[in-house]
Amino acid sequence: MIQTKNRFQYEVATGRATLPVVTILTLFLWTISTPQLWTNIGSLLSFGIATYLIVETDTKFALIRTRTSLPASLFLLFYAATPFLHTWNVELLLPILFICMLYSLFQSYESPHASTSIFHAFFWMGLSSLIVPCFAWIAPLLYIHMINLRSLEGKTFFAGIIGFTLPYWFLFGYYLYTDQITSFYPIVSRLIQFDPIDYTTIHISRYILWGTIVILWIIYSIPYLQTAYKDKVQTRILLQVILFMGIWINILIALQPSHIDALLPLSIIPMVFMGGHLFPLTFTRFTRILFIATLVIWLVLCLFNLWIHFFNF
Repeated sequence: MIQTKNRFQYEVATGRATLPVVTILTLFLWTISTPQLWTNIGSLLSFGIATYLIVETDTKFALIRTRTSLPASLFLLFYAATPFLHTWNVELLLPILFICMLYSLFQSYESPHASTSIFHAFFWMGLSSLIVPCFAWIAPLLYIHMINLRSLEGKTFFAGIIGFTLPYWFLFGYYLYTDQITSFYPIVSRLIQFDPIDYTTIHISRYILWGTIVILWIIYSIPYLQTAYKDKVQTRILLQVILFMGIWINILIALQPSHIDALLPLSIIPMVFMGGHLFPLTFTRFTRILFIATLVIWLVLCLFNLWIHFFNF
């Protein structure tokens, strides 16, 4: 039985109206905070597609034991509250590529045709590294997760290498055909380029958003780890991959703060999956307070970012 005091959490976490309401709120906040709407509509479309992919990933792999759109709703809420993400640039494609990578990686779980899924997962990583080169550093860590997914073997190992390098082979062929081969070498060299660790150039709004994401991700993850035994083995393994992806991305942000704008949307994804798993399944006094606190934190974050955005602080 759901306690009366937890009824609000239950209705929001499992209700059908949650995602449509959040979508309307996102459209409103995006419209009032975005100059030249048609020029920047790619940002809205990118996060809209990423939201759809979150729903599909949750549905396909049954990551949550009940019907809910909360992970997608939380993802949209944090996008809506972050005006600097409302202006289009190619880095905003990263959330789409990242979720596609997770989807393909999850498909490899105990699959007799895992090499195909692994090829696709690493292909998305290769495309991501063309946008943000340091993201390639996470690619070798996928082999560690493939052990738990029971998909690491000789064929899948080489399928990963081929998938990751395929975008670079296409680029190499293009530059070779156009006789601009010298332009290809800087692209490859960026993969091992380590930018200076300089936090002084980061705006305070990025620090606050990053700190909020990390704190919520940790708070959501601890109760999950305590109750993970209730999920099926497959679900536990897949959520463990998501949990560790949060660790890798946040370490990458700490090591390469110059790419924080591109990596922050990716750090939101593990956090919303953990929160989306916690609130629809656990109804205690702690989760009731945490759920309300999450909404209050989001509101404060939203107002702060809008204030920064409109008054150019």
